[in-house]
Amino acid sequence: MTFILRWPAILVLFALVALSAMGALGAASLLTGYAPPVEQAQQAQAAAAETGAASAGWLDVGLLAAAAIFLLIAAVRLIRRTQGFWMWLLGFACYAGRWVYAQGQGVIDQIRAIDFHIYLDPQGLVNNIGSTETQVAILALVLVVGLFIFIVDAADRAYWDRQGG
Repeated sequence: MTFILRWPAILVLFALVALSAMGALGAASLLTGYAPPVEQAQQAQAAAAETGAASAGWLDVGLLAAAAIFLLIAAVRLIRRTQGFWMWLLGFACYAGRWVYAQGQGVIDQIRAIDFHIYLDPQGLVNNIGSTETQVAILALVLVVGLFIFIVDAADRAYWDRQGG
């Protein structure tokens, strides 16, 4: 039963690791002024700058890198069937903390101003990845994955308790 929840959660965690690591690397390259020699990487860097990476600071880079590390550890722990929920929780705290920090003082007002009708148009969310609605949808996805991880960890804990170890 937990196989059905474990592997999709692991795959989503790996995708979040890649997303967080690419965000940290993109922001760090903009902060240091590094211009990649490959044209596709330059286009990705320009797209990252348009979605807000140009205004990122070193705190954003550190929180995204920490989120990538903690989520990677959570994925590995899930694969090994050891408790990965607490690592996921730390990774989520870093990821959500970076988002809240990037929103500034008006985070509550931005959450109140969310247009829930945009969730009926998934293409609109994908086209505007820098919007508050898209970022809240990503955070909700990470929370759902955390629920799956909690369920899998509880099943693993019950199994190890029955085994006496």
